Amino acid sequence: MIEIGWKLKALHREILLSATWLQSQTPSPAKAAVDPENRWFWRFPTHRLEAEIIRDAMLAASGQLDPRMFGPGTLDPGHRRRSIYFMIKRSRLVPMMQIFDQPEPLTSQGRRPSTTIAPQALLFMNNPHVIDWAAGFAESVDGQTIDDAIREIYLRALGRHPSPQELVENRGFVEQQTASYGDAKNPRRLALADLCQAVF
Repeated sequence: MIEIGWKLKALHREILLSATWLQSQTPSPAKAAVDPENRWFWRFPTHRLEAEIIRDAMLAASGQLDPRMFGPGTLDPGHRRRSIYFMIKRSRLVPMMQIFDQPEPLTSQGRRPSTTIAPQALLFMNNPHVIDWAAGFAESVDGQTIDDAIREIYLRALGRHPSPQELVENRGFVEQQTASYGDAKNPRRLALADLCQAVF
């Protein structure tokens, strides 16, 4: 740190470009036999994403994230800027943030809890903002072939390409959903929106 003039950006670059940081979560029976608790960091440990990152990732994948920095905060859960711009008002907490364990604003928090509860899944299924972001995501990939659209959805949302089996299953899902919409306006885009929401 002293050699680089106490600059955090250089330190962050060093950490994020390190071999340890870039490791995958792929299990390895041989390595697990030697270090089952991952004390020597032979793989990246799995962990729950925070509420802010979940929301920001959905906005970014759908292409609807507003990248503007600075400016006033808001209590509007439909705003498209990063979640860091949510104001904290004790009487008007943002439900999406609370469901995914946003820290309690009344007391100091040393560690975030990590819960798995039914409302988390229900939020992805029923939240109007999630449905809107999925529709925007589908619109951005609608001009491609089904396979190319599926690959783009996986790449933007999950950071990887679908496996051959996932590609076949998702193609079948999109075709089945398209047929189920019948005479609706643009049934293929509605089916792609359903896939985007499922991937979220």
